Amino acid sequence: MSFINEEILKEQYKAYNLKAIDARWRLGIPVMDWTIDKERDIWLRLCYKRIEDEEEGQIGTTWWNFYWKGALFTVFTKQMSAPEQKGEIENYAYMKILDIYIGERYQQGNVNKLFPVEFPKEFAPQKNQILKDFKEAMEVSNIGLGLAWSGERYTVDLLYEDKAV
Repeated sequence: MSFINEEILKEQYKAYNLKAIDARWRLGIPVMDWTIDKERDIWLRLCYKRIEDEEEGQIGTTWWNFYWKGALFTVFTKQMSAPEQKGEIENYAYMKILDIYIGERYQQGNVNKLFPVEFPKEFAPQKNQILKDFKEAMEVSNIGLGLAWSGERYTVDLLYEDKAV
């Protein structure tokens, strides 16, 4: 199976304890759709998206819940202005991972002063696959637009530690 965008069913909401996850964010009404690969037990859900001016080449920041085979990651990304050679491509996003972690670090730190990107050590052996799956889910989710998007699928160039995923 592969990733699909779908509405979150009541049973899924309970099974993944999304009520507790939503309580951490307190930023408004939770998103009730996601991008999921049921067979591989992986899903991506938008938490928060902020659109900004294009100063310093940054278009906006996005916070995600990324569930990967039993582990819940929180991923902070920023969308940058497209490189010149890709600037005219429709449905294209140039994204950079600012931070990725597991657990309660969000509650302990200040999200306005993001922590250095350091991949969770316990998942280092699966790092490349996790990043690849995150990128694929972002593309299928159309960078978080999910079920609201009816256009052509997005293409995403994703950077982690200043390297392409």
